Amino acid sequence: MKKRILVLALAASVLAAFALAGDVTLDVKEHVLANGMKILMIPKPGVPRVVCHIYFQVGSINERPGITGSAHVHEHLMFKGTEVMGVTDYAAESKIDARIDELMGKIYRERFWKDAGDAAKIAAWQKEVDELVKVQKAYIIKDDLWTQYMKNGGTGLNASTSQETTGYYVTLPSNKVELQMLMESDRMMNARFREFYSEKDVIMEERRLSENQPGYFFGEQVDAAFFAASPYHWDVIGWMDDLKKMTKEDLVAFHDTFYVPNNAVAIYVGDFDPAAIVAMAEKYFGRIPKGPDLEPIRTGEPPQYSEKRLYGEGPAATSLRMMFHIPPDGHADTAALGILAGTLGSGGGGGGRGMGGGGGTGRLYKTLVRDKQIAVNASASSRPQWYVGSFQFNATPRVDKGVKPEDLEKEIWAEVEKIKKEGLTEEEIQKAKNKGEAAFTRSLASSAGLASRVGRADLKRGWRSILTDLDDLKKVTNDDIKRVAATYFVKDNSLTAIYTRKSGR
Repeated sequence: MKKRILVLALAASVLAAFALAGDVTLDVKEHVLANGMKILMIPKPGVPRVVCHIYFQVGSINERPGITGSAHVHEHLMFKGTEVMGVTDYAAESKIDARIDELMGKIYRERFWKDAGDAAKIAAWQKEVDELVKVQKAYIIKDDLWTQYMKNGGTGLNASTSQETTGYYVTLPSNKVELQMLMESDRMMNARFREFYSEKDVIMEERRLSENQPGYFFGEQVDAAFFAASPYHWDVIGWMDDLKKMTKEDLVAFHDTFYVPNNAVAIYVGDFDPAAIVAMAEKYFGRIPKGPDLEPIRTGEPPQYSEKRLYGEGPAATSLRMMFHIPPDGHADTAALGILAGTLGSGGGGGGRGMGGGGGTGRLYKTLVRDKQIAVNASASSRPQWYVGSFQFNATPRVDKGVKPEDLEKEIWAEVEKIKKEGLTEEEIQKAKNKGEAAFTRSLASSAGLASRVGRADLKRGWRSILTDLDDLKKVTNDDIKRVAATYFVKDNSLTAIYTRKSGR
């Protein structure tokens, strides 16, 4: 793959252009505001529309016990408006909201701070809250943000929260990008988390729906056991107890800490004049005060030292899950582990994070499903996250033939031991590399995919890392494959989870 790198000093901006495989050109202009917020621009002349994304370096790993689920709750509440958005009379509505907060504070203390709170007091306070909520609704403009975007040709308004990042998205006509900067900067500075308590109920219902899925609790416990110390220990939606007890004060503190310009990257992809984007960013995002410098998370994952095994039973299908600790994103072994996952599973080798898969082309599928016919499916995946990583095997036994998860476990270990000694064939390695490069090119084909890939990458290791990752993938040798297999696929570094469908269910 040929790369062109052009760096030009233009005031506070930097231009870098890369010619990639598949005739995809990555042309990124950078501008950093005085408050630390980075603006990335990828001009794509043609259709006069612009994909506008904002990413914050915050997710569930930035939470702690007691406030798990905060990042996800915050994402929901950011659509509830500001002092000028989502409300007809802020002065009147804010007084009602303050009284609701006061009453809910009393309810929380009575309900959660005492072993046996006064039910009569709680009921009386809750009755007043319910009445105030009805009055407050008269001042609230539902879906005001989306309505304003739609009136101006906006599409694709959405948001997402992961363990490491939070993103907010919209696509607008080229001449309406200023609206996005106005509204998003207003949300950053002046978010008002009205309807906090009812929205928290919505999120708790989301969790209940997940809990109703067969095997959900077991899967949650497996992840919690695997990530013993690091904040990857809990799911993005958080623990139910924390959702119940989370207060608006908790969320405001979370917002003020992490949703600051020096913790954010805004990226624009489409038909625009970069100079105009920079001028608007200075005007709107530049007015937001810089927040304190944020420390990376402190608690990593300590060495495991001993094998872990978990057993569960319930209504879900009988299954096997084997997990191994691997290094975080950016480590020298990431590419080789990706190649290995792509070959054992069916996905490409990668060039990015979360590689592998299941299906009809991977070694495990061919051996366990097609040839020996002892599994319904079999897959492998490598997930090198920001601070920790995991490599995972999944398989479902043919219970109709009397096959048990332990039988598949032995087969997978046999394949692992074979790889430790022999590695992969040159054909397998090259095939995985080709798939990885193709997947990389496809991920940059759409404007939205380009914005997502570049913006998220920039938060941690810089957007250029997606290119060096691809280069690293191409350099993987069979010696690397054997080395990483021998290093990480050992029992003292593993967790094996065996789930059995309970008879009669």
